[in-house]
Amino acid sequence: MAAMDLQGHLKWTGLIGIFSLISLVIAGPSITSAQNTNIPPCQQHAELQSNDTTRNTRKVSLLNGLDHEPPLVIDTFNDAWRNNLGFWHGAGEGLPIEYGDGYVRFFPTDPDHNYHTQLAAAECFSFLPYSDQYLHIVFSGTNKFSISLNQNNEDCDPYRKPYPETWDSVEAARYTSGNEIYVPLSHFHIDQSRVLSVSFNGFYTKESLTLYKVEIVPELPMGLRVPNRLANDDGQPRFAQEVMDILEKENILVTFFVVGAGLRDEETNFTQVYREMLRRGHQIALHSNTHRKMEGLEAIEDIDDEIIRNIRAFGSFLGVESARYFRPPFGTIGSRTRQRLAVYTSDPQIVNWSVDIEDWLWGDTETPERQLEAFYRDVRRGGNLAVMHYLKPSTVKYFPQVIRFVKAMNLTIMRIDQCLEDPSSPPLMVG
Repeated sequence: MAAMDLQGHLKWTGLIGIFSLISLVIAGPSITSAQNTNIPPCQQHAELQSNDTTRNTRKVSLLNGLDHEPPLVIDTFNDAWRNNLGFWHGAGEGLPIEYGDGYVRFFPTDPDHNYHTQLAAAECFSFLPYSDQYLHIVFSGTNKFSISLNQNNEDCDPYRKPYPETWDSVEAARYTSGNEIYVPLSHFHIDQSRVLSVSFNGFYTKESLTLYKVEIVPELPMGLRVPNRLANDDGQPRFAQEVMDILEKENILVTFFVVGAGLRDEETNFTQVYREMLRRGHQIALHSNTHRKMEGLEAIEDIDDEIIRNIRAFGSFLGVESARYFRPPFGTIGSRTRQRLAVYTSDPQIVNWSVDIEDWLWGDTETPERQLEAFYRDVRRGGNLAVMHYLKPSTVKYFPQVIRFVKAMNLTIMRIDQCLEDPSSPPLMVG
């Protein structure tokens, strides 16, 4: 199974549509995700660096509890390129870092900044022997960040999309005791037979963070208690009619992720646009109120405001009183946003992408056709959630071509709630 996302930006925000693809020949297997369990693999994904150069079939690492005496030391940052297990560690999204004698220091300025330390490159590392143990982190500086455990794809293959397949995050501050953090591995809701890496992300401060050690330990220090696990969870207006007509001609329904502020702006006429989309059978889902990187907002009240005002705009302008599907602006997600969504929505589902048409890179260039190359590449690698902005005329022009490409691969296009087999979704249209 897979899904495609049609995303575009207007002056307020991002207005996104997403449609799902499910094989007509063999349905994809179920996976465990950070948002829901036993659902088809229409999940959010992210890129992770690999230093392996060999394609692999399914390969499960033997680096497990049978091979390591406790504690399992993952990283003490004595090498700038590899951790204690011999695998890659490093920063992503331009995070400034410095290494010292037994430490790495981060200087975050954006919640998208991240740092990964891998447990395997071309294999799946099993945490099942450690299921009752704890992730232990020694640090100094800020604790205003998220810690994620990332799940490899089904083939344990860095060349197979999505890579990683999914992840779950916790808020570091909830598990902090002095300069140490202890997180029960059971608090990470992923398939722990396919662990890929531990990562640090979702920074909501510009204060520095220094890490000294990352390891798995069998027990807590005497007298220390940890908290209970928390439940987890825009386009140019002139292109909207063209997009709807393309979808109707192709006889497909999609999900549009919509920002509250765009609905309130009378100049855009987006309220009428999305009422028409609802009338045609498309799904409307949450995308924040003002399209800010929510995980980077320092105050919980600001995160709440983005969620609450988005929900209220749906009720006031579209008559949609119940919404549980959410697309984080810019794809930025962390533990605090997940937790606040769970407060205001029932069983929230967070949706990101694993296929990028790269319209932001090629849409206004002399080679816009490279958007098609990027899309085809990621789908062939197994990507199952694709992002497309309908800001550029060239991108909208390519919609029919990518739809035909998807259909030629024996995939059916559907709404995201249909892909996730939501019992409240409408019957699937095939043909």
